[in-house]
Amino acid sequence: MTEDRFLIEGLRIRPRDGRDSSDLLELFNEERFLHYASARGPFSSVDELQGWLANISCSRRFEVVGVLAGKTIGFGGLYVMGDGLSHSGWILLGVRETFQARGIGARLLQILMAAASIMIGLRRVQLTVFGDNDPAIKLYRRFGFEIEGRHRDFVRRGESFVDALTMAKLYDARDVATPNFEALAGIGRTAQSRLGEAGREARAAR
Repeated sequence: MTEDRFLIEGLRIRPRDGRDSSDLLELFNEERFLHYASARGPFSSVDELQGWLANISCSRRFEVVGVLAGKTIGFGGLYVMGDGLSHSGWILLGVRETFQARGIGARLLQILMAAASIMIGLRRVQLTVFGDNDPAIKLYRRFGFEIEGRHRDFVRRGESFVDALTMAKLYDARDVATPNFEALAGIGRTAQSRLGEAGREARAAR
C-alpha cells in the first residue's frame, strides 16, 4: 500500500498566488520545516517570504500549492536554471506537519516532475535534502532521484552540524515521464495554461 492511498479527500492543487501568502509563511516557519528543510531562520513577515521566493535565481519557474478547505497546506516549486544550465531545474517542496505522510508531497512532486519532463523537456532535475530527513529521501528515491554527493557539515543546527545530500533525476529519450492526466487534471484550467506556455517556450527555444 502506498501513501497515495491516504490522500486527503478534497485536496486541490493549483498555481501559487497571493491568496497563499499567509499560509505559506506559517508553513515555512513551522518548527519541523525549519529543522529538516531550511538553512535559514524564520521569515519575519509575508513580505520577506515573498521577496525570498521572488529572488530565487532562475530563468523560469513553476509553483503549485496544495489547498484543503481554503487552507494552503503544501508547496511545490520547480525552478529552471539559465544559460548553460537551461536543461536543468531544481525542486523545492514542503508540506504542513499535520498533513505529512498522507500523499500530498508525492502528489505535488508528481505535478512538478510532469511539468519538468513533459512540458518543459528538462534533461535534469535536482534538489538538496538534509541527510537526516529520511521521509523526504525515501520520497525522492521513489520518484527516481539518486544521491550524487554528500555535503558534510552543510548547515549548523544548534551546537552541531548536519550533512546535506544532492539528489538528481536524469531524463533521456528512453526515459520520459508519461503524462499522469489524473494528477494534472487537479491543477485546473489556470495551471494547464501555464504548463502550455512553458511547453511553447521550450519548443521555441529549441
